[in-house]
Amino acid sequence: MKKRTRAIAAWLALALLCSFLMGAADLSGQANERDENEVYRLMTPDFRELTQVTGKPDQGDEYISGDNMHYRVTRVDEANKTAETELIGAYRMPDVSWLDESAMSVTALRRAIALYCTHSDESYEPTDGTSSDEKRGGIYDVADAFRNAMEEKGVTVYQSDETHHPHDAGAYRRSRQTAMQLLEEGVDCIIDIHRDGIPDPESYETEVKGKDTTQVRLLVGRSNQNSGANKDFATRLKAVADKVYPGLIKDIFIGKGSYNQDLMSRAILFEFGTYTNEKEDVLTSTRYMADVLYRTLYGGVTGAAGVGSDVQYKNSKTAPADGGEGKGGWGGVLVLILVAGVALLIFAFVQTGSGKGTVHKVKRTFQEMSGGLFGGRNRKKD
Repeated sequence: MKKRTRAIAAWLALALLCSFLMGAADLSGQANERDENEVYRLMTPDFRELTQVTGKPDQGDEYISGDNMHYRVTRVDEANKTAETELIGAYRMPDVSWLDESAMSVTALRRAIALYCTHSDESYEPTDGTSSDEKRGGIYDVADAFRNAMEEKGVTVYQSDETHHPHDAGAYRRSRQTAMQLLEEGVDCIIDIHRDGIPDPESYETEVKGKDTTQVRLLVGRSNQNSGANKDFATRLKAVADKVYPGLIKDIFIGKGSYNQDLMSRAILFEFGTYTNEKEDVLTSTRYMADVLYRTLYGGVTGAAGVGSDVQYKNSKTAPADGGEGKGGWGGVLVLILVAGVALLIFAFVQTGSGKGTVHKVKRTFQEMSGGLFGGRNRKKD
């Protein structure tokens, strides 16, 4: 009876730990979620407007403008919906001189990417007749167009049509399952397709190659262990776009949250225009952006770039900093194991009140929970 009681107590402790971790995941989702009813203005140190963002920024968020100036949010004024910034300086963008080479040797054995839409309702009001469609948003038309443009280049695209309604704080938690399933295909990058919630259509309207189009904002989450690699990937994309399609990429916002980008070093969120833009112009941008992604991932390849390997560029400065596909997931698992171990030690110490008793109790708990698989069976007869 005592053995059974101890085992039940141990399982209860672990269950409580799991509940706590799931609650933390929900809070992470809330941190990811941006309230589109709130539009904040990012202001320069001399209080000129830099840009607008949906949702409340946080102190420490970063912003790389269209002209590659680097800012950091220092103060947020909720009453006036503004965020003051400090100028860090000109951002040192990656070297993309390899784009000048006339012949690009693309020898990747397999080229594959993944696409999904966390906010399944997002739509374009002038074309779709609504900014939010709870059945299937117009954002899927954008994802389809982007997929088609990539497939024309010979890239295999794993696209999920899964919806993640409603558009609430749990959307990223639900879409995480979709992202994890897509990563099982061994893709080179994974992209979450969105549109912005800024009311002014002119904030995204532009002309590229003589055609009316909309700009693309890149969003990077800074609250995950892959943040540095995600940011590096985003700046590479912008550097390529600035060279080939000047003005296509609006800017890069590095905000609080993870946006499921902890799952892969080359995970990114694209915002194709805003809800007040004509979807036809947005669809035009997908072809340009597909070319940018293709060149960034595969242009100038000198060696094979298969599943789970990094693309090697002729100029080593342009090589991806981290090829850890799936490393984020393993890092998260290790953290959970560590937390669970600490929780078990604390539980055992509280129950026994001594270090020796704690070691003994942990050993016995593992024996009982695993049926003797770990630590050997208890051979002492009752």
